[in-house]
Amino acid sequence: MKVLLYILFLIISFGSYSQEFEKNKIFTFRSRENGKIGYVNKNKEIVIKPQYSTGTYFENNEYATVSIKNGNTEKFAVIDLKGNYIIPFEEGYELISLNTEIENWILVVKNGKWGYINYKKEILIPLEYDSLGHFYDNLAFAQKDGKYGFIDSNNKTIIDFEFDYTINFGSVQSDGLRYVKVEKESKIGYINNKGELVVPYLYDSANQFFQGVAVVRKGEKYGCVNTKGEIIVPFDFEFITNYEKLIIARKEFMSKNEYYYNRQGKFISIETKKEK
Repeated sequence: MKVLLYILFLIISFGSYSQEFEKNKIFTFRSRENGKIGYVNKNKEIVIKPQYSTGTYFENNEYATVSIKNGNTEKFAVIDLKGNYIIPFEEGYELISLNTEIENWILVVKNGKWGYINYKKEILIPLEYDSLGHFYDNLAFAQKDGKYGFIDSNNKTIIDFEFDYTINFGSVQSDGLRYVKVEKESKIGYINNKGELVVPYLYDSANQFFQGVAVVRKGEKYGCVNTKGEIIVPFDFEFITNYEKLIIARKEFMSKNEYYYNRQGKFISIETKKEK
């Protein structure tokens, strides 16, 4: 009996939450009168009057980032569903990003320096970086003194500031690790989230790994490497698409002949695209 009552309670609670979610669901719109961004509900009733230059959707159905522009200057703020300011424009932030993996962490920029705060406006990562990414598995790229490295959420340097450029780590691969491209002296390689260089600095451009394969360019030609740095598709192509089950390449960008490889780099066949 207690179990049935508990299940009934969960159903009622979930139904109430769903109704509340729908009730609170509001969307951006641009006013025809002043060209500003505001928010309306699903019935197209104005909830927050148009007064902003930009506005995001409501993160977790609670908060949104809005901005106002004055000439070349743009300032950001955070509002709630009623338009109340959680972080006002007077704080002077030049950028605010709520889309982070760590709950209640907010990526901000002030006076050209990047850091993290929370909704209480407490500083979590000091605003001391020239660039800063989102955290993935407790690692975020950071730039300081012209070099990139990776820090954790305690602001401890985990991977040294030795790269000329990098981005956020990609999704987890089949070996349980994340990978990211890193650049030194205009050449690109890859490291894993242990900080190990797994693909040497050989390439002129590179994509993130997808299911253990990355498309890279050497000179004017494209090929593919795996997470061990092995070349699995030769550098014979002007165009490569890394699909979920197949790798499809063309020796000339506009060619109708497509070379099919499996995800281990084994050549399968040459197919001729049919005219539509």
